[in-house]
Amino acid sequence: MKSIIFGRWGDALTDSRTGSEVHERPKDSLFPSEAGFPENIVAVMSGKGFLQFAEDFNFVPMMREYVKQIQAKYCCGKCITGIKGSKTILVTLDRISRGEGRESDLDLLSRMADVLNDAAKCSVCQSAGELLRDGLHHYRGHFVQAIETGVPPDRVRYLGSISAPCMNTCPCHINIPGYVEMLQELRYAESLEIIREEMPLPGITGRICPAPCEKACSVANLGDAAIPIKTLKRVAADYELIHGLPVPLEKRKLTEPPVAVIGAGPAGLSAAYYLNRLGHEVTLMEGLPISGGMVSVGIPPYRQPRDVLDREIAIIRDLGVNLECGAVLGKEFTIGDLFKRGFKAVFLGIGSHRSLPIGIEGENEGILGVFGGGIDFLRDINLGKTVALGDHVVIVGGGNTAIDCARTCLRMGVSQVSIVYRRTEAEMPADPEEVEDAREEGINFHFLTQPIAVLSQDRKMTGLRCLRMELGEPDTSGRRRPVPVEGSEFDLFADCLIPAIGQKSSLDFLSPNDGIEVTRRGTIRVDPRTMMTTRIGVFAAGDAVSGPLTVVHALAGGKRAAHMIHQFIAEGKCVPSEEQWMHDLIANIEKDYGVLVTARVPGRSESKVPRSKLDARERIAHFHEVDSGFTQKTSFIEAGRCLRCFHLVLAAVNEETP
Repeated sequence: MKSIIFGRWGDALTDSRTGSEVHERPKDSLFPSEAGFPENIVAVMSGKGFLQFAEDFNFVPMMREYVKQIQAKYCCGKCITGIKGSKTILVTLDRISRGEGRESDLDLLSRMADVLNDAAKCSVCQSAGELLRDGLHHYRGHFVQAIETGVPPDRVRYLGSISAPCMNTCPCHINIPGYVEMLQELRYAESLEIIREEMPLPGITGRICPAPCEKACSVANLGDAAIPIKTLKRVAADYELIHGLPVPLEKRKLTEPPVAVIGAGPAGLSAAYYLNRLGHEVTLMEGLPISGGMVSVGIPPYRQPRDVLDREIAIIRDLGVNLECGAVLGKEFTIGDLFKRGFKAVFLGIGSHRSLPIGIEGENEGILGVFGGGIDFLRDINLGKTVALGDHVVIVGGGNTAIDCARTCLRMGVSQVSIVYRRTEAEMPADPEEVEDAREEGINFHFLTQPIAVLSQDRKMTGLRCLRMELGEPDTSGRRRPVPVEGSEFDLFADCLIPAIGQKSSLDFLSPNDGIEVTRRGTIRVDPRTMMTTRIGVFAAGDAVSGPLTVVHALAGGKRAAHMIHQFIAEGKCVPSEEQWMHDLIANIEKDYGVLVTARVPGRSESKVPRSKLDARERIAHFHEVDSGFTQKTSFIEAGRCLRCFHLVLAAVNEETP
């Protein structure tokens, strides 16, 4: 395992180069775990600091490369300090590296480092000033030696990736500060172009993504309301839709071998989109009568309007992706059949469409009013099937599916809807905003309540017997485990029960001949670096691999698999690209440390602008979209609050490929 020879990371410092170690570590400051770094790494620079892992290292050429990449790719060009300052530093480092420098250059670099650090518009150029100041202090000998003799040719390669706290936590690694900045400049097409580089469903994720990016937002971590990144993404997509603008995606010639994609949910749509962009003929096969997967049949239209979903799927189809609905793997065809048809690879994005039972008495005894699960209930509703409900419905669960079921029942005319959850509201995995909306609409919540039996008379449900719970010690998830309160049984009147405690994938289509292994959790086993299953040429991603996660996780998995499939077909092997390697490196650091950049205090701050929503009494009468998002004015205000805390992560690695 690598060890840190020198490191300045935030306020923490460690230095073991002289043999006598120096440590300056404030109470709350941490270094990233060395275990997250590969063996061939030499050093890392980021907006958070600098880490050296190898003895044979020269700071000067790495600093030069850092500034060079900022100048070439990432300087926004909107402040003279950043433009001229970084250019002056680069020219000076070039001269020093050639052995043509002067001692006075060190004073010049020191002054320019202070100027960038103190006065540049954003974190990209600020970080260059801070890192250069570090180098001049801790590696001054490297600069002096370079002035005297120049810098010998590098024996390392440099891999760079732009990121930000919000980008780090986005599974698709979207350039969030970039598209937010375009919105502030009212450049909607450019904003949408940035989003579509990394994911193909901006209108959908702009509505239903749980927005982990907002939890990492520097503005929020400095004490203000987070930038509404999710809703701003929707602004760009809605502008194109509302104004009927043509989609600026070129239809490419499909000259690469054909690929079969099973499942037209987020993972499959993403894989199909990127495979198409790479030139492959793609056939997208969906077992349901409509495409969209769980977004289509598992999310109500008051959250995800069908016209938005249909349009974004149509965009992918119009690029040349073939779609076959009602094509059920394991019934109409097998994986082996697909290879016989000439497909050179197969992608499985089948999702998790099987509801989990609660496991209580009377649940599976054919009692009228007891549904098989929340996913089944929502699927039937969204497919237009007739569903009979009682007057008093109880939903068991604490996730978004439970909330969706409850709010759907209200819109179907149910008199009273209650949600039973065995933990407290603070432990609910559902989006807090969805919980708030549900409460506004009149849904009852019973927290610290555990169902134990379905009550019935003449084979019809009459109620739900429950126990009061209290929180005990934390379980493996880190949440405090609910434990029963002795003698606390009570009955809830209800004539309908919808379990919504989770779901899993249905892998009945697999046979021993397929050669695809399944994990103990009932998911498809893949190599996480390449997304290939245990059968050569078959790849998988999404909920069928990870277990139930989010749309954006599925989109990211489909994208990664598409690039791996393309490489597999072209070269007969799968090796993560340098871009993917960098994203994985950043994710490893992020997992252990939290952020890769130190945010600066904003120059100005404004209160969060409330979004416009339909009145609760009005909206429960129909399935129209509840949240209308932002106007042009409010999106401009919110986008202007972004700190643009970009940073470049630069890794020096030994010359062999990572």
